[in-house]
Amino acid sequence: TKWEELSASPTDKVRQDAVAASLQSLFQHSETFWGARVQHKTGKNFAAGFGTALLSKYGVSFSDPASFAKLSQSQRSKLIFEWYDGLMGFAGVDHVDQWMGAVNWNPNLTKVQGSGSRSIIGLLDSTVGIDADLQSNLVSTGGYTSTVNGHGSAVLSLIVADHDGKGVMGIAPQAKVIAYNPFDSTNKATWTAVTAGITKMKQSGASVINMSLGIKGSTLSSGWNNVFGNATVKASAGNTVYVIAAGNDGVTQSRNVDWKSAATAQPSVIIVGSIDANGGISSFSNRPGTACILYSLTCAAGNKLADRFIVAPGELLLVADGQGGLTRVTGTSFAAPLVSGAITLLHNRWPWLTSKPKETADIILSSARDLGAPGTDAVYGRGLLDVEASQAPLNFASLTYYEVKATDGSMVSRSLSDVKAGTGSATWDANGAYYYAYEYIGNTHRDFAIPLTTRLVDQKTSINGSEEYFQGYVTSRMNDWIDGTAAFNDVSRVETPTHSGWKLGFDVVAPTYRVGSKRSVTSLPSPNVRMSDPTGRFGFSLGNGNGARILGENKGFGLTSDYEAGHGGINPVLGLASGGAFMSADLAVAKNVRLAVGYTENRLTAAKNISLSQAERQELRGLQAYKANAVTVRFETKPSANVTLTADYANVRESNGLLGVQSLNPGDFGKGAKTQTATVGASIALPGKITLAGSATASATKTARGADQALSTIGNGVMSSAFALSVAKQGLFGRTDMVRLTVAQPLKVESGSLSMNSVEVIDRATGELGTVARTFDISNTSRRLTSELLYAAPMMKSGEIGLFGRLDMNVNPANGRRVDGMVIGGRVSLPF
Repeated sequence: TKWEELSASPTDKVRQDAVAASLQSLFQHSETFWGARVQHKTGKNFAAGFGTALLSKYGVSFSDPASFAKLSQSQRSKLIFEWYDGLMGFAGVDHVDQWMGAVNWNPNLTKVQGSGSRSIIGLLDSTVGIDADLQSNLVSTGGYTSTVNGHGSAVLSLIVADHDGKGVMGIAPQAKVIAYNPFDSTNKATWTAVTAGITKMKQSGASVINMSLGIKGSTLSSGWNNVFGNATVKASAGNTVYVIAAGNDGVTQSRNVDWKSAATAQPSVIIVGSIDANGGISSFSNRPGTACILYSLTCAAGNKLADRFIVAPGELLLVADGQGGLTRVTGTSFAAPLVSGAITLLHNRWPWLTSKPKETADIILSSARDLGAPGTDAVYGRGLLDVEASQAPLNFASLTYYEVKATDGSMVSRSLSDVKAGTGSATWDANGAYYYAYEYIGNTHRDFAIPLTTRLVDQKTSINGSEEYFQGYVTSRMNDWIDGTAAFNDVSRVETPTHSGWKLGFDVVAPTYRVGSKRSVTSLPSPNVRMSDPTGRFGFSLGNGNGARILGENKGFGLTSDYEAGHGGINPVLGLASGGAFMSADLAVAKNVRLAVGYTENRLTAAKNISLSQAERQELRGLQAYKANAVTVRFETKPSANVTLTADYANVRESNGLLGVQSLNPGDFGKGAKTQTATVGASIALPGKITLAGSATASATKTARGADQALSTIGNGVMSSAFALSVAKQGLFGRTDMVRLTVAQPLKVESGSLSMNSVEVIDRATGELGTVARTFDISNTSRRLTSELLYAAPMMKSGEIGLFGRLDMNVNPANGRRVDGMVIGGRVSLPF
């Protein structure tokens, strides 16, 4: 800005000094940052090794501020660029240039897409110079030997320059190149020479040909009809994309292009114009206008030049100079190779596209970022090249994938729009597992790897959001009744008067709440009826709700949350089958020994699951209800009055899930899974009203045999574990207050792998699809732990004060980082 002001008043001493001061500040900052690197590489200090020499090249000096007024706008720009490029030469990394962000490209994208190692590109341009990294990509050369000021090297460097820590980075650095020079010693080319070059490159297998040449005064010349109408060229039109620079005359094409001789072939052509650093069309760039390519007397749909026109950065791009150095160049000639490089990446990732030039061109054109007037226009055509977008699906909603029927191996097409991001998998980890979706374009397709986690759903997800997390613990942790046993309990029990010695009691579990966006969602209380005979030998329970707490009860763990599948440590696998009807019968088989058998079931729909947000319910609408049931056998013994030991076995059957995880694709868990669990527990009442309790569970899970489902366990199945430990004390500060500390590990998959049948490309040369069976480990590398502290004390006869805190310690499997969650709070209850 200051330099522009100086150019308007070149003799203004104040403005001269302002420019000199700004540049001197740049000099000093650069010396501070780069001085050591310059000294190491040149053996000189910053001024002698870089700064002073560059300023002298342009005839300017800080001691003569008036000298800065002598530079033209072009010279000023070149000085700043040379300052930047020169310093980057000391960095030891490849140069980052302005075109990269503009076309949405970065080196990592090239690395992921294969760097072009499978691709062959044709270069119709002047002879490539002595640059070693460019020469290494050349498979063959032909034509004349003139270099035309390094034009061929500059163009090629934008496509294949190595990522070697210095100089230019090409979009597809490992691509093979067939080069042909049609320019004679006068720097002129004929249509005959162009035709000969294309013929040779096609014979060598080039699938895309970059042609940074044309006829002066036109965006696309009718003279190309001589080339594309040639019988030899027409024969290869079905497997070639031609990328042509629009030209640098600043004209808008007004005349239609007569290509009637090429009508039987209709070559796939992309014309490339240039934009400046601000995204506007370059003043020198030719434009498509409303002209049409005529293969007949009328202009067919899609044959306007604008339909095949795209833009890319073409001003002051850093390139190889053909002599082993770097330079900056301007022109549509240098916008075109950016498009050719993007096509090369396409052909490397999907090799069968090399024989589908129309579809290839459609991908590049359809993924362009719209510029100018909405839609295709006469200035920018289809818009700005977007390399990343061209490597991604054009429309995610149109993707399809295939479900493989295990019974007959048939493939059933399904829309990817039916699969939305699941609510996560807390029980087992499928990170690194993928299935494939397909985008159909014209007469071919592209495959895309989709994370399997996007179609997996864990309906036992714990409450999300700080307000909901807090509210959940206010209601579910502190709805307790002090029962005199140094334990917390959220079950209210009422017993009727005995009748002939028989006892009848009713248990009601406190309802739970969730804070919604507009209203609270409340679950109904869970009732349980308990009947026992006069002798106390036989008892029977029947109810609806959290059956896991009744069937697997462990002294010292009286809260229903202790038995929940999502975050409880007391046999959480049994918790998967808990939530619906349950029953239990128990019998004293010996002194102080009881045997109990039970049954529980669960049917959970996304619509009724209060642990899900409204948005999650909407997203999972249509998901099949999760169904599970369990049969349990339990032994309980009391070796002494203060010690209780338990041993439990449960057979859990999931109809359409695996350890609580479902899939949005119904075929993944078509026949469900079976889990055998064994749990041991103990509680000890110590003096001082202290109770110690513990429980440990081991489980083995296998999918149903012969199941018609895409996901199934292999080998010994999936092994999982859980445990919980607690210490409770009554009378900490008073006679009837209570405190409980609990440490628990919710359900964790210790080992196990799944086999997945998916449809994939089995021949990457042709794109042929087939069924592939893959295995992946679902064990969780991290061990999730939860710690909870509860305190409650009576207040003013019928009131209560409660304090609570919970810490969830977990690791994000995606990045290995700790993901801890904590909530603390309190409650005062004053009934009146």
